[in-house]
Amino acid sequence: MISIKRWVGLDLIDLAIHAGITVAVGVLIGGFGIFRDEIVVGGVAAASLIVLAARRQQGLRELARRPPDAESPDRVRELESRVSELEPLQDRVIELEERLDFAERLLSQQREPARLRKE
Repeated sequence: MISIKRWVGLDLIDLAIHAGITVAVGVLIGGFGIFRDEIVVGGVAAASLIVLAARRQQGLRELARRPPDAESPDRVRELESRVSELEPLQDRVIELEERLDFAERLLSQQREPARLRKE
């Protein structure tokens, strides 16, 4: 599941607070009969987007600085899966080591009699 924070840099609550403040400022300014102009509403919206962009950049920078969450459920499942795949391989390596040791002993026994005859 991809979180909104990974994309926007802010979580859903921060975005809701930002939108609420923007609406409140727009209503407050529009409530004064003087500022009932589309330019003012556009200015409030533009200022809100600029602040949101700055907050987003800061949030994304903070996310990039954090180490990945080693204990996230997905990460734990992935690591458990990899360990379960490696356990049979460890047994196989031990078996191959034993076979290699046996083969080396057989080869050394075959070489010894040949050395004794040549001397």
